[in-house]
Amino acid sequence: MSKKNRCFLSAILLCAIPVTAQVNTGSPYSRFGLGELSKPGFAYNLALGGTGIGLRTNNQINYMNPASYSAIDTMSFLFDFGLQGSQTTYIQNSLESEMINYNIHHIAVGFGITKNWKASIGVVPYSSVGYNIVRTELLADALFLNYNYMGNGGLNRFFIGNSVRFFNHFSLGLNLGYIFGNLNYTNSIDFPATSNAANTVNETSLNIRDMIYDFGFQYHNTFGDKFFVTLGAVYNNETKLKTLQTIVQTSYFPGTKPNLDSIIIDPAFAINSDSLHGETLFPRNMGIGVSFGIKNKLMFAGDFSSQDWSKSLIPGKNDSLVNSNSINFGLEYTPNDQALRGYYNRIHYRFGGYYSNTYLRIREEQLQDYGMSFGVGLPFRNTKSSFNLGFIVGQRGTTKNNLIKESYGMVNFGLTFHDFWFFKRKFD
Repeated sequence: MSKKNRCFLSAILLCAIPVTAQVNTGSPYSRFGLGELSKPGFAYNLALGGTGIGLRTNNQINYMNPASYSAIDTMSFLFDFGLQGSQTTYIQNSLESEMINYNIHHIAVGFGITKNWKASIGVVPYSSVGYNIVRTELLADALFLNYNYMGNGGLNRFFIGNSVRFFNHFSLGLNLGYIFGNLNYTNSIDFPATSNAANTVNETSLNIRDMIYDFGFQYHNTFGDKFFVTLGAVYNNETKLKTLQTIVQTSYFPGTKPNLDSIIIDPAFAINSDSLHGETLFPRNMGIGVSFGIKNKLMFAGDFSSQDWSKSLIPGKNDSLVNSNSINFGLEYTPNDQALRGYYNRIHYRFGGYYSNTYLRIREEQLQDYGMSFGVGLPFRNTKSSFNLGFIVGQRGTTKNNLIKESYGMVNFGLTFHDFWFFKRKFD
């Protein structure tokens, strides 16, 4: 790798690491469970409908199946840096609001160790919490009571992955992951029209930090040096993650601090404060995937995954979580990746879609999430580096039973640098 590229990538890493955990949401549904679960994959995967279990390529990092790392060229070094932005419209009966979010999404590297042993390291988002809900109730004598519900925070996953290829057509992979982050919830009651009533605030924070494992398998083969097929599977077992639950209950009087016999009394005082050590039970996850087509020309991909959240346990929460199933599909077409003229011939055109029964069941309605995706892979000239753009248009939830429907658009930007290990250039 050249000195110039090493300096540039180091600068991105230093800037990106402190803010990777700031991906957030504005969804009121993030009150439940572990928040809004992030769609897995990078811009490359998301443009293909979120597929990844059966995907295998030598110039992209695909952490969705660690067995895919073995496709990276032995002397290659890959660096992937991503941004994500979204615009969501929330609809409930005749009410409507809109929110825009954007942030750094991920950083990851992939590289070869030996001919048949490859690895990857990265940080990706797992879930986000972000909501602010106010419910007003009219009491006697024109006295109003506000119920306030606020939340913020999120979970991220740091992973170190390894993959080994054997018998030419089989690959096994393991992602050793570390889940970390804080989920913060604040519920309060206040009387906005009077300063004579005490207001109450209940604050709960979940600090989750522990190891998690993902296993992957792929069978890959080519036929007649033209057609290819890849079959993949992923699995992670039920896992208990160490969780510190902190609870603080406070009562306070609004306005100035009152005086009593020349003693200033702090208007806020703690009613209760406690810290409890517990465990968050992550459910087992399984998935299968396939991709097939014409090498460097046309590819079809499809995934199915299932995770039984009804068996999960989260300290201090009793949400009704249910089994979640997802179906994803994608298509990629490249007119001619070896074309010397006509840049558009070397562009990778991508399209996909997805449908998911989410892990949330509210008022007897299991929330559904579905949408379409499209995007492009824009290769750099005379190199395997590329820009990846992915766009998603989708919908989650419903207006039935006074629930909220979310219509969203999402853009994912990924920059993949490709270089070579131990390759000494005559000129730099």
